[in-house]
Amino acid sequence: MPRLLLALVLVTGFVSPAFAQRDAGAKARGDFFFYARSGYSHVNAAHAHASHYYGYLGSTPSISPRVAQLSDSTMSHHLDMTQQHLAGMREYFTSTDDADSIVVLDQVDKHLAAAQAHHSAAQEAARTAPDKPLAVQENVGKMQDSLDKVMAGQETLIKQHGIEEQTLPPAAE
Repeated sequence: MPRLLLALVLVTGFVSPAFAQRDAGAKARGDFFFYARSGYSHVNAAHAHASHYYGYLGSTPSISPRVAQLSDSTMSHHLDMTQQHLAGMREYFTSTDDADSIVVLDQVDKHLAAAQAHHSAAQEAARTAPDKPLAVQENVGKMQDSLDKVMAGQETLIKQHGIEEQTLPPAAE
């Protein structure tokens, strides 16, 4: 039995590097598609959640700490994942010397940073003044505006690279 295990480990060790070697075409077919589509899904989910939170803030006299915490964790997750997918796209564009896409991505990154700043401001306001939901709502509205610009930039990249055939999820209302 130990010999079988050793043989399995050796075979696995020799086979794995072969699978790690990928041609440039595989990167174009898979990596960019994944980063672009999944990143768009995360920013769309962030926008949808912000929309729900915005509505809540307009209808409550005081912010529930639990709602504020859930909103914070959900938004942070989607914004962080969007940022990671954009980093993957940047690596792809850098490796393919796609300067035009990097220019668009620079703008997307700027809008994502603004969305993250508005999210932080909203969460700080929710912690320090839970009895003033309209102040929090103002920051959430600004975050939504920034997320709209992130999605528009990502849609531009998706169209430029010809992967729009597969329907994008509709932007949250």
